[in-house]
Amino acid sequence: GFVPNPVVRRTRIPGRRRFMLGGMAAAAALAAPIPRAHAQRDAWPAKPIKLVVGFAPGGFTDGLPRLYAPVLAEKLGQPVVIENKVGAAGNIATTFVATSPADGYTLLASGVGQIVVLPHTSTMSVNPVTDLAHITMVGDGDQILNINAEVPAKNLAEFIALAKAKPGVLNYGDAGAGGNQNLYLEYFKMLAGVDIVGVHYKGGGPLMPDLLQNRVQLSLNAPSVVEPYIAQGKLRPLMIVGKKRSPKMPDVPTCAEAGFPQMEACSNWLGLHAPKGTPNDVVQRIYAAMVETMRSDTVVKGLTSLNVYPIMDTPAAFSARIAKDYELFGKVAKAANVRAE
Repeated sequence: GFVPNPVVRRTRIPGRRRFMLGGMAAAAALAAPIPRAHAQRDAWPAKPIKLVVGFAPGGFTDGLPRLYAPVLAEKLGQPVVIENKVGAAGNIATTFVATSPADGYTLLASGVGQIVVLPHTSTMSVNPVTDLAHITMVGDGDQILNINAEVPAKNLAEFIALAKAKPGVLNYGDAGAGGNQNLYLEYFKMLAGVDIVGVHYKGGGPLMPDLLQNRVQLSLNAPSVVEPYIAQGKLRPLMIVGKKRSPKMPDVPTCAEAGFPQMEACSNWLGLHAPKGTPNDVVQRIYAAMVETMRSDTVVKGLTSLNVYPIMDTPAAFSARIAKDYELFGKVAKAANVRAE
């Protein structure tokens, strides 16, 4: 027959006492220590957040983070400290963040070239597409395809006709071999079917004098860089590489209006990223705080001066855009044999 285990004693507990003991057990469970991993995550952010920028202070990619960082700090309740890790066209900063602890305390404020261009044109120890958690495209900046005013072409169609009539004679200038300007202009050459020689400079500073003196005829620049020279009649805009015409240049067509809708991919977007493996709830909290940040009056006013449109797409949408751009510019880099020097 059945023999009860002598160690186990079954005791009937009256209903009222059983209820009280159950309540005590529940209270004890609530008072129990939370597992360490959850405690750390729930406490985020418990210390200052480092926002890494791969370019020198004062440039386009550095300007937007400096605008939103103080407001983001208010939203998160912790300082957001910008750290410029300059070099290798942003690769040093990208690698630093990709190899940092995935705890939400080290973020990357990127430019488009770092994420979807340089992996195809340079040797990197990390892959920005797969080794980062993509939080949001913070903003998108238009660019202007422009020529020296001495070039005998009044619009894009005339310039393309001139380039086809003189293959290998005209030059374009960019801010560095293997960078996004270089790749975007090679993409334009493919779409337009023209042979224009690329001249690569060590940054936008050395490029501008040669563009203004007609040593190079064509360039692609952020509006803030060339608008003063366009106003002075030294440069001529051919098209806006973006989705909207510029209020300052209402007669200049967008790339879609000019017959090159594919060039919309060649925008000057800026993103926010964390190391791969950063907890999703932390990523979502950063994203939600950024959405609030970019709606603040301080940031909205500053965006106008930077010629940047706030985007704030979701992590999933931003990741999809990155994958699409990465594929496109991989094909362009291979076809044009574009490499960083």
